[in-house]
Amino acid sequence: MMLPPNEQAAIDALDEETRTNVAQALWLDSFDIAELAPEIIARLADPSNAPSAHGDRMRRFIGYLLEHPVSRTPSYRKIYRELLKHCDELSPHQAYVIQTGFLGPASTVGYDMMPARADLQFPRDHLPKTRSQVGWHFFVGSCWSEDGTEYGVELMFFETALYPPAIAAGFGLSDDENQVVELQFAISEKGGKHLQAEPVVIAGTSGLVSYDTDPFVYRLGRNTIQCHREGEFFPVTIRAWGVDRGTEPSRTLSIDLTFSSGKEVLLQGENGSMPSVDGTGSLYYSIPNMVLDPAESSLTIDGKHVDLARGSFWFDHQWGFLTGAPRTPVMRAANNVKKAPPTGWDWFMAQFDGDRQLTVFSPHTAEFASFYQQTGAAPPGVMKVPVAGTLMRPDKSTYLIRGTLEITDWIKADHSPNPARYLITDTWYPNGWTFRLDDEVPEDIRTFTMTAIVSEAQSGFFANGAQYAEGAVILKDVAGKEVGRGFAESVSYADTRRTTHRLAGLPEAPAFREAMRPPEPSPLLRLANTVYVMRHKKELEKIISESAALEFFTR
Repeated sequence: MMLPPNEQAAIDALDEETRTNVAQALWLDSFDIAELAPEIIARLADPSNAPSAHGDRMRRFIGYLLEHPVSRTPSYRKIYRELLKHCDELSPHQAYVIQTGFLGPASTVGYDMMPARADLQFPRDHLPKTRSQVGWHFFVGSCWSEDGTEYGVELMFFETALYPPAIAAGFGLSDDENQVVELQFAISEKGGKHLQAEPVVIAGTSGLVSYDTDPFVYRLGRNTIQCHREGEFFPVTIRAWGVDRGTEPSRTLSIDLTFSSGKEVLLQGENGSMPSVDGTGSLYYSIPNMVLDPAESSLTIDGKHVDLARGSFWFDHQWGFLTGAPRTPVMRAANNVKKAPPTGWDWFMAQFDGDRQLTVFSPHTAEFASFYQQTGAAPPGVMKVPVAGTLMRPDKSTYLIRGTLEITDWIKADHSPNPARYLITDTWYPNGWTFRLDDEVPEDIRTFTMTAIVSEAQSGFFANGAQYAEGAVILKDVAGKEVGRGFAESVSYADTRRTTHRLAGLPEAPAFREAMRPPEPSPLLRLANTVYVMRHKKELEKIISESAALEFFTR
């Protein structure tokens, strides 16, 4: 195909990884200009999509952050100045990793703030929230083929607004063009392998990310979340394709799943706030017990087509901030009077026989730091942590629940969807779970275990470099009887800073990685913040009293 010289030059300027991401989003084995529609070529060749444009926007944003430090937080000035040396040209993936991994709390100011109280409305809130910093549409569940083979499936569209909306507008970007969306996609076959497609990262400037309002449709190239009726979520079809490059040879996988119905919307946290504190936090709802339509559902692994006979899935939509700078100085001061807690969390969903569902969550804390980033020959011991979450009964009523989780078994994350980019960590991840929950939970499932459906780690990577383990699990009661299926998720147990630097195009040398580590509050800042909090105690108490769902994060 002959292109005008300006378009050909623009396409030639795209880096190899961006070309691969575009190809995979369009379900192509490799980037082939002859396979692209003219409108896609025109968008890819647009100046706003050029590596120089991505680099220019990031440099200008970092310059803005240098000129607008956020009070009561550690200084990122040295990191910003170092980053400016490496931003002449950036791919969308590199810009995304820098934004999410290196810019600190100041970069979260300017996005839509989280309301003190949630007011979720549908179908409006099924849409991606392009003025929030992050958000995701997430499907997980178990399904069975006609011959009884069991599969666990995960699909997520994870969206990030690269810049605060007003700054993006100053760059000439619409809210949609300001997005970077990554595809997370994995399939596990019981007794077999766990396959994770290499993450696909697509910028809104490419024109490959779009959505319709009613009925709701969300597109990432040819990967889609598609509702079929105005004003309703069901039926809904999800389609995805990807390549696991961590095997030899690479393995392709795809899904085409339709869900005919689901249970009532489950508002997570406090009526959908999870949490909402001083403008930060997130809004979050789920739809459990999504029923697979066998007449319209199949999956494919390495060209082997599998018709599905049944299945039950879970949908999450969450948006807001993973971390962020609170909007008032006193709350920022309160957050910076001691060392920051470790990043990461453990999350679980369980769908029990008898139409009962629960979800529980446990954030990582300094108390259990000895269980994180473990790579030795022997696994960690038993880790016992508190959990909190929500139970939905058959009558659709919901209850806040608490309890404890014992992680009794561990497994090493010894593979990667592309080892050349996402470096194998050999880190120990949870692989056996025992829950003991409070009296709000029916007695027959108050104590239960989760066991993975495969014997290898169900581990993968986010496109920003963070590693996680997530996959389908079997639920068993105290007598060992199967009582349902669920999903177990463990995030950021591994030190992946070298991978993050590689993905961002930054030097990987240990000294440089250490220099780019997020700064902790200095002793002087801690002292100043402690005094400031004491002087503004009533203001802080008022903010906390007006916050929602803090009980989920209170030990």
